[in-house]
Amino acid sequence: MNENKPTGIQHIPAATGLALGGSRSSLVARARRDASAAAANPHYQQAVADYNAGNIAAAAAGFQLAAEQGHAEAQYMLSTLYDAGHGLPQDNAQAAHWERKAAEQGHAYAQANLSFRYYAAGDFPEAFQWCQRAAHAKLAWAQYHVGLMYRKGEGIAQSNAEAAHWYRLAATQNFPEAQQKLAELYYFGQGVPRSYTQAAQWYRQAAANGNAEAQFQLGHLYAIGQGVEHDYTQSRHWIRQAAQQGHEQAIRELKRREYRDP
Repeated sequence: MNENKPTGIQHIPAATGLALGGSRSSLVARARRDASAAAANPHYQQAVADYNAGNIAAAAAGFQLAAEQGHAEAQYMLSTLYDAGHGLPQDNAQAAHWERKAAEQGHAYAQANLSFRYYAAGDFPEAFQWCQRAAHAKLAWAQYHVGLMYRKGEGIAQSNAEAAHWYRLAATQNFPEAQQKLAELYYFGQGVPRSYTQAAQWYRQAAANGNAEAQFQLGHLYAIGQGVEHDYTQSRHWIRQAAQQGHEQAIRELKRREYRDP
């Protein structure tokens, strides 16, 4: 097993609720629903109705009115529309402006997007600060990326122990990438006591959640009997799962094993 270099911060996948520059097809479905705030602002209510009806230009206008009145969710939604050029002209400056407005009011998704914006610009300290705020709001994506930044020492002093702490918080929320990274730390004994059993357990959870790297590594553990009983059938199963997702090492391993496979 080779230790993977920790990767940098990445935008949150669309499926988990945030995608800077990604698809906005399910923005309203992904947005936080604050019933009392929505009831207090009819512009926001109407904007949501317009968005769900496919009237994006009217929705953008409604979000704009609510945002100007200080409605944090509307500010966040408006920022994403400006970012994508959806219902109004694409405008990075306006997207960043409304994103910060929402972030300063404690909107976790806006904080996470703002963190990514700073990270992409190379301002790691600011990226870390905003990501940490979103992480304290229990956003799993942010917890995972705080872990990544601790792992690499980006915007904060490097600490494998802190990385493990934040990975664990996201992992317990069933965030596959965090489960895989926590397993890796257990395997190498970095920031946590070395434990092949714990590594296998977290790899198994991440693998079950579709993480290709975890599937490959779990297959490796079954092949050599580390943290689990040696089981060639299980090893082949998980390596094949990873290969089907295009994992290059898994593909090569399957080819190497072809003579033994039925």
